[in-house]
Amino acid sequence: MPATHANESRLLIKGATVLTMDPALGDLTTGDILVVGDRISAVGPELSDPAAEVIDARGMIAIPGLIDTHMHAWQTPLKGLHASGWTFDDYQSRVFCLREHFGVEDIHDATLAGSIEMLDAGVTGVLDFCHNVMSPQHAEAALNAHRATGQRTLWAYGMLGDLDGSPQEDGWRLDHIRALREETGDGGLLRIGMALASIERGSMGRIDKEIGLARELGMRMTLHQNPAGQIRALHEAGLLGPDIVPAHANAADDEELELIAACGGGISFTPECEFGGGRSMTVLNRAHRAGVTPSLGIDTPARVPIDLFAAMRLTFLLMRSVDAFDEREAGRYPLTRRPGIPMVEPRHMLEYATVNAARAIGLGDDLGRLAPGQLADIVLVDPEPYGVALGDPAAHVVLRTQPRDVDTVVVGGTVRKRAGSLTDLDRADAGAATRAVRERIFADAGSAPQGVAR
Repeated sequence: MPATHANESRLLIKGATVLTMDPALGDLTTGDILVVGDRISAVGPELSDPAAEVIDARGMIAIPGLIDTHMHAWQTPLKGLHASGWTFDDYQSRVFCLREHFGVEDIHDATLAGSIEMLDAGVTGVLDFCHNVMSPQHAEAALNAHRATGQRTLWAYGMLGDLDGSPQEDGWRLDHIRALREETGDGGLLRIGMALASIERGSMGRIDKEIGLARELGMRMTLHQNPAGQIRALHEAGLLGPDIVPAHANAADDEELELIAACGGGISFTPECEFGGGRSMTVLNRAHRAGVTPSLGIDTPARVPIDLFAAMRLTFLLMRSVDAFDEREAGRYPLTRRPGIPMVEPRHMLEYATVNAARAIGLGDDLGRLAPGQLADIVLVDPEPYGVALGDPAAHVVLRTQPRDVDTVVVGGTVRKRAGSLTDLDRADAGAATRAVRERIFADAGSAPQGVAR
């Protein structure tokens, strides 16, 4: 645990129900959290510190800050464009085709809007998969937006150029990502990662080159894993590792899941977008059973809102549905409880969005739990005015909480939201940024889609 100093900020959260997500500490029915600087100093009952700012959290539930491990923040102003999408071609023709119309200012404003909305919804950390890096200036604009909001971010530099996968485009991106990595280092709220080019759109040689650079620089990686067999292909090429977070992987077979588990890796699932897009959801249960560490993401705001509580809720229901289907198919109906069935409880979903997600972004030793020495990313959920649910408070968080119930958000020891209001950011700025992007890109594209208000 890092040493603390007298001049560091001090924050004391008093009287909450504390879901530490730490096996050694468990839950505290009524507990306090002392934060010194950017880390948690103590967790327990009846803590005191005369020098600390005090937050009265009586009646609230304290959880680690939520972490989204697969988000395209640049698509925030496109919310709703993919609401009725069905096929990948729908996504290409309605959403991704607009990529070339995003200028540098648009990338900044879109990222700013998405980051503000995430913080407001209790999402203190994000793996922002930016596959719209059309120039070095685009990349720097996105980074500046994250710096302005102060969200804990692993910004994944998108290596995807033209959709034909032209290899000649790689050079400047590889040079730029090296420079950015040297500039940002490996600490602080903003870190640089790499969003690998889609395997189906390029050669394995290209992917090998990208992974080689990322590992040379010590960066985390992520990639879209859509067609079947790609996990196996990475393994056979000697490239698969725990520093790569595949997103989706709905088509992965059991052997591929075992390969991920064997190297200590995880998968980012985006249940609302995957389920809404007609993908197979059995991978959720199979991955959990195989020992893969699942985490969750929103994917694109063009389809669904920025709401990780909803993602946790849907994931729980989907996994219960898969269990029930298997039981019925095996002739075990009416349903009965038996060892391992049902597979998950609501608390597992909170683990996906905190402990597992922290591992996915490379901060598993420092984030995702409310325990001494951990980075102080904390969310307070207020169950009032309707009251907390009976039973496990984690079930209240997963099954009954909405973004509007987020009372307090702390990132790195700094209070970013208090009593339901952002402290140093403005929701109106997010709305204005969204409108500004729409006005610019739809004017550039020729016309706004039907139903879009500029």
